[in-house]
Amino acid sequence: MKKEIIDWLNEIEKNEGTPPDSVIAFNFGIMESDKGYMIYLVGAFEYTEDDDDWACIESPTEPNRYLRLPDSIQNEEWENIFEYCRIELSKLENEGSFNNTLIKNAKAITTGFDDGELIKIR
Repeated sequence: MKKEIIDWLNEIEKNEGTPPDSVIAFNFGIMESDKGYMIYLVGAFEYTEDDDDWACIESPTEPNRYLRLPDSIQNEEWENIFEYCRIELSKLENEGSFNNTLIKNAKAITTGFDDGELIKIR
């Protein structure tokens, strides 16, 4: 899944360009849709570690901002889906893989289900 995430981020950058330096935080939101569990990417101009409301941004309307999670986990409980995403994103951060993507300058990177608690990746 790590390669798919990096390819997805590169595709977003190709289609939309690099975000301005004023975008300091990114959230990999997790949601369930009629197509199954997906992650999406949103950026924010502000970040507050003590208040997850910074990530309460309108969901993206561009289809390329969504990535369907693998079929192999689609029937898992939401807690397992969340843990899977946390682990994969943490691996990418620890390996330095995000440093070559559009989110390289992020002050903060988080993940979490819509309306749930966010977990900090960076």
